[in-house]
Amino acid sequence: MTVSSQPASEPQAALPGDAELRRPVVAMLADRAYLAVALLAALASVGIVGYLLYATWTHTDPVWKAFGVWGFLSGREWVPVPAVGDPVFGALPFIYGTLVTSAIAMAIAVPIAIGIALATTLILPRRLRGPVAGTINLLAAVPSVVFGFWGIVVLVPKARPVLEWIAEHNLRFLLITALIALVAAVFVRGLARLVPVTLAAFALAVVVLTRWDIPGLPHPEAPFALLSGPVLSGSYALSGLVLAVMALPVITAVAREVIATVPRDQIEAAYALGATRWEMIRHSVLPWARSGIVGASALGLGRALGETIALAMVAGNVQNIGGSLLGPTSTAAGVIALQWGESSDLQMAALTALGLIIFAITFLVNLFARMLVRRGASGPGPVERLRSRFRTADEGTAADASGAIERLRREGMDGAPVVPIARRLGSVASEGLVLVLVALGAVPLLLLLFEMLRSGLGVMSGDFITQPQPVDPNDVRGYGIRDAMIGTFVMSGIATAVAAPLGILTAVFMSEARSRSGRWKRLGDGIGMFVDVLLGMPSIMAGVTLYLTLVLAMGHFSALAGGFALAVVMFPIVVRSSDEVMRLVSPGQKEAAQALGAPRWRTMWSVVLPAAAPGIATGVLLAIARASGETAPLLFTSLGSQVGFQGILEPIASMAQFIYGFTIQVRTDQSIEFAWGATLVLVTYILILTLAANLITRIAGARRSSQ
Repeated sequence: MTVSSQPASEPQAALPGDAELRRPVVAMLADRAYLAVALLAALASVGIVGYLLYATWTHTDPVWKAFGVWGFLSGREWVPVPAVGDPVFGALPFIYGTLVTSAIAMAIAVPIAIGIALATTLILPRRLRGPVAGTINLLAAVPSVVFGFWGIVVLVPKARPVLEWIAEHNLRFLLITALIALVAAVFVRGLARLVPVTLAAFALAVVVLTRWDIPGLPHPEAPFALLSGPVLSGSYALSGLVLAVMALPVITAVAREVIATVPRDQIEAAYALGATRWEMIRHSVLPWARSGIVGASALGLGRALGETIALAMVAGNVQNIGGSLLGPTSTAAGVIALQWGESSDLQMAALTALGLIIFAITFLVNLFARMLVRRGASGPGPVERLRSRFRTADEGTAADASGAIERLRREGMDGAPVVPIARRLGSVASEGLVLVLVALGAVPLLLLLFEMLRSGLGVMSGDFITQPQPVDPNDVRGYGIRDAMIGTFVMSGIATAVAAPLGILTAVFMSEARSRSGRWKRLGDGIGMFVDVLLGMPSIMAGVTLYLTLVLAMGHFSALAGGFALAVVMFPIVVRSSDEVMRLVSPGQKEAAQALGAPRWRTMWSVVLPAAAPGIATGVLLAIARASGETAPLLFTSLGSQVGFQGILEPIASMAQFIYGFTIQVRTDQSIEFAWGATLVLVTYILILTLAANLITRIAGARRSSQ
């Protein structure tokens, strides 16, 4: 009896190694083949991109030989065609312009993004949090070429009077800045207070030194050189403002996710100890989320550093080191886009080296950001700090925060500590400031949507969708954007066909490697790090690398090269989104499948992928939306065409290129109106993809919660 009962009970206690030894040989071979396919896909993807970057690096040799590494980095002149002598190329003006415009963008975007994140998680009524967050997220669906177009046509004319006033009354502006910084310092604690205090001290010092003659100190000719005129069409300030709008949704999204991880018990403990809502946020939420917020800001900085088309349109394209912030500038990515088409061999090598420098800076910034976001905050005892700050006679005898919470729940509202009116007024003022930041964040989107609808609806018609694009920008009647729409769909399709399977297989391998140890796990972590590098790569580098490898090898531009360039942009998005979704699949489901004898490939195919399918589809749709709005990579690969679709081996148009061409390369009243119509179509298409991705996520979430 004992012997016959053993088979029914022993398998549960059997060792995993014994179970694997009893598996059929076919199943073991299938598992190895499955791992081999996933590994080859991951290595092929990494190898291809790595080869593209290496091939790009080899094209920079003439620059290092001619100027040296330090000579190129510190050079202040960029003269491709000198009147006398040899060409001179120095990267410093463009590196300086890139860093300054990005710094201005962060100074504007970070406080607004943090305010929006706090409002949409803790301050606004629950029924308003979703719509407000969704409205801000719509900014992420707007392509950079649209921001640049909007900046040239709308922002520059409307902002010029304001900038001219600042140039004429910069001392008053500095006094206002000092006052705002001092007020902000009242609501900031810790080392972060150094930022507004330093800004206020700097502004006041400039006012004193320029307003009154002080013996022994030089008196500048202008009141303040960094805010002097003349105000031109492009400037540091306008470029920074456009970058701030573009970085805002990135910082907001990550900051919201970080703030949402604050434990509920910690928030309740703050209230129990007598804190107002703002005091709870300042002393409990922000310390917990500090590292994540810094990481979110660094991710936004990485987005700003790699921007190309928007800055090529609004920066002014003038080398200007140390000049007025109201004057023109030029950035690294912008000069690559503007000068590549007419560059000589040495100039092309210099532009390539400039792109690699920005790629290296962006890589370091994104690496730092992701380390902070993953690390999270584990600061010491915010509850203890709250207890020492808000202790009352009644609460002083509480053993810990949980005891205070339980007592207050038993006593009801009458037992809650009384908050002094000064603290309540301070909390109300701080929350009002947060709501002002929310309004400031929504203003650019509302202005953009208003102008797009006002100008774009006027050209909407059947011909606009079905007819070929005009040849003469002064005569656009009866023409449309059919060829540009077809080109966008074709290149997005090629990119999806390449990036989606490779990206999903790479994510599958990373998921399998994570469940193992030793070199498998190290290899998976290494591939994940490489994917993170690609996420921060400026999109223009995808175009440069494909031009120097595929386009030059083929001898001409093509839709195929454009599709491959977009695939480089899409690939890391698909990998990272798929990997994050696979992490959410319950380990119990996988273990149950394997306990029933399912091999690894069957578990992945029948358990993990079906559960993660909605999230994977969402990631692919978001990647398509991102690729559809790209302009910079296509300037180097597909070029554009006015003769319609002639095959994937020929040049082809796209909607983003169409908008860029009709606002930068040619610019008439008719072309501007036509470009607004194309902008409306492109943003609508990307918005549909984004909404479809969000809908899939919501449906999948509802199904999981109902099961």
